Amino acid sequence: MRKVIVLLSGGMDSATLLWLCKKEFQEVYALSFDYGQRHKVELKYAKLLAQIANVKEHIIVEVPHYRLMKSALLEGGPEIPKGPYGEKIPATNVPTRNLVFLAIAASFADSYEIEHIAIGVHSLDSPYPDCRVEFITSMEAAINSASAYVAKSKRRIHIYAPFLGMSKIDIAKLGKDLGVPFEKTYSCYMGTEPPCGVCATCLQREEALKSLGIM
Repeated sequence: MRKVIVLLSGGMDSATLLWLCKKEFQEVYALSFDYGQRHKVELKYAKLLAQIANVKEHIIVEVPHYRLMKSALLEGGPEIPKGPYGEKIPATNVPTRNLVFLAIAASFADSYEIEHIAIGVHSLDSPYPDCRVEFITSMEAAINSASAYVAKSKRRIHIYAPFLGMSKIDIAKLGKDLGVPFEKTYSCYMGTEPPCGVCATCLQREEALKSLGIM
């Protein structure tokens, strides 16, 4: 049986990934994180999406150590920048976040004997070091070298990152084709309801949905 565990934030990228995995895999698990993020409201949307998608199990893991660090994306951190990403590493970078999240996902994959871990990183995430192709490749190698399941079964655990090389607009088009309920997703670094509309992720979302004629 083809099984996958999907990193689900509640945003349009991870929602599209979840719907794609529902199509491509027979058994789908969802994994979300409470790590002291300023936009913790995203977990409400992640729970709703997991229910709509009827996943096998939705796991929410607390990652408390990030509360000891400084990032604009974390509660108590500096102000969220307005406007699109620049070329430098953004103030919203959370140190090695995807490394930590994928390591936790790998522990569930190892225990549940799941051979695919899905993550929704894409081309516009490239200012973040742990969203780049070289990181994904290296992390997959590390997971396989550490997994007891891999050692016993002689199979591999794959990081499924189908959006690498895709734009936000490409992902939105795919999500529309898959029937993703975009109105049930949330993407805003400020964590406000309604979303702020001026942070980088709000601007990306607005551009992508406008390209589909969705306001």
